[in-house]
Amino acid sequence: NDLAIAINQYIAKDNGPYILVFWTANSRIVEAFKLYMRDPSRGFGDTASPILIDCIDKTPFTDENNQQENLSDRVLALLNSNEKIKFLFDLEQNTKNAGENTLDRVYDILPKNDIWGDSTHLFENLDRVLSKIAASSLGFDHAKENPKKAIYEGLLPILNYEFLNRESNVAWNQIVEQLKKASTVKELVSPDINIQYKVNALYHIEDYVDHSKDVRGSVIKIDKSSQETLDVFDIGNIDDWISKLLTIKAETDKQKKRKEEILNNSRLIAIELSAACDFSNRKPRINKYILGVLTSNLNNKIETDLNIKNKPEASYHLGGCCFHHGGNNYHIWLNLNYVFGAKPNDSRFGETIFILKKEIMDMLGNKYANHISRIGITSL
Repeated sequence: NDLAIAINQYIAKDNGPYILVFWTANSRIVEAFKLYMRDPSRGFGDTASPILIDCIDKTPFTDENNQQENLSDRVLALLNSNEKIKFLFDLEQNTKNAGENTLDRVYDILPKNDIWGDSTHLFENLDRVLSKIAASSLGFDHAKENPKKAIYEGLLPILNYEFLNRESNVAWNQIVEQLKKASTVKELVSPDINIQYKVNALYHIEDYVDHSKDVRGSVIKIDKSSQETLDVFDIGNIDDWISKLLTIKAETDKQKKRKEEILNNSRLIAIELSAACDFSNRKPRINKYILGVLTSNLNNKIETDLNIKNKPEASYHLGGCCFHHGGNNYHIWLNLNYVFGAKPNDSRFGETIFILKKEIMDMLGNKYANHISRIGITSL
């Protein structure tokens, strides 16, 4: 009981992976402790679970035989006994080493003109180098606003190089056995579909803090109940507009009821769509926004609710995927024919929901550019 209390006291539920090692040769204690912790009546159901529980016999580490083992070697052997556990600790160590090596690389290129024990010129030169890196990575004005983000984004290529090129003795094929066995990408599945949605958000969504609405990738609410606002966008009936964009099924009574549920849980949104170079260089402009819909209650198999094969050419399902954010499973549907210019303080704009990251915004920009450059009849 004391050990269970200690684990709860020192290891939080969101602490991350940890290993529990008993200082004894009695391996039966491991199973006994597992049964104790699993007993609902004990009240430890929310205790962080270790990824490995094992024992180390203390006898070889005493002085009696004068044949002491190195404890650190024994612990390392325990960690290396499982390739996936080895990977987790390798990832942690690799991250640390990549950071240290990046620091060394930057330090090595700095002129060192100071006398011994004086670093005045060193730090002046560091300031100059980091200032150039920051402005080059995020743009001059954005770097001045957020130097931390600008500096770290600028250092990422170096960090990435160090991370990828560090030697590792991990047996990588054992880490991704599913990948090794698969013949096609369709055979690769997440343990839970919601985990995939969370991964999508991890890669493509940035939480809104206090960003201005002119930040590239801002997903902004628009009041779909205001007909005055809808009239500006030439939308006569918002439910019809959304239904056509998503191609919601409505043939049977059951589908019609489901359609109503989807519409009630759909938000009208605008996404800031400025070109990356215009945004980074803060070029004077009227910001460009694209109109769309944010849905939060579609079936995991969206074909159940939507006629995907019949959706209009201007309808774009962003990323072709779902994002789990703020407890909701979001799909973003954009109308490539509804792009408009506005200032970030436009009265039609509500609050910002979140920010889409650069990679997926570049994908959207490319899709939009291809859409508006289609060849068609231009004269009558």
